[in-house]
Amino acid sequence: MMELIKLIDLKKIYSHKYNKTFALDGINLSIKQGELIAVMGPSGSGKSSLLHILGLMDSPSEGEFLLNGKSLQQIKKHKVHKTRNQMIGFVFQYFALLKDYSVIDNVTLPLMYRKSRHKERIAKAKLYLEKVGLKEHIYKKADELSGGQQQRVAIARALVGEPELILADEPTGNLDRRTGEEIIDILQQLNSEGKTIVIVTHDLEVARKCNRIIELIDGKIHTDQFTKSL
Repeated sequence: MMELIKLIDLKKIYSHKYNKTFALDGINLSIKQGELIAVMGPSGSGKSSLLHILGLMDSPSEGEFLLNGKSLQQIKKHKVHKTRNQMIGFVFQYFALLKDYSVIDNVTLPLMYRKSRHKERIAKAKLYLEKVGLKEHIYKKADELSGGQQQRVAIARALVGEPELILADEPTGNLDRRTGEEIIDILQQLNSEGKTIVIVTHDLEVARKCNRIIELIDGKIHTDQFTKSL
């Protein structure tokens, strides 16, 4: 399997008046294409910092980040957002939908930054909404849907740009058990189709459905265990 991401001695440091806090402290990590990874750890362990850096929403303080073999330092600052839009899809715990917008308008948002035609954007959005089982709800407003349906919209939005990597931050954390299982089933299916997925979760049952579990403690990788072969 090809290596999608490589982190070398990565650190994220927050400086205060009299001291420094290491949110991430010497992370060495390789993520290959097609992996389904759970990132676990107590509050303050560095999970969010790691996810934000993987998603190009934040930069490391020290160390090296290679994306498809290319150092992040080689990507000019004004092109980082373009790389993020093309390569990474996001799914959040609280969905992050525009509630006054229709379902289909929410899903087409990542494509607004590209030079695709309106007709093409709508066709792609419909395709992925059908994939997550929301074909009958595309013209409803987001806040008319249940929590599980809203998370399906968020997954369709993450997929519509056809990214190489999907980052999911507690995707079941705001859902009941049954609905959460349905969301994980969708993510597992996407992974079986070749998507690389990293899930931050506190839920051990969710983690056990992944191929690999990484546990962070105090900004360091405490354990990195493969649970299933790819």
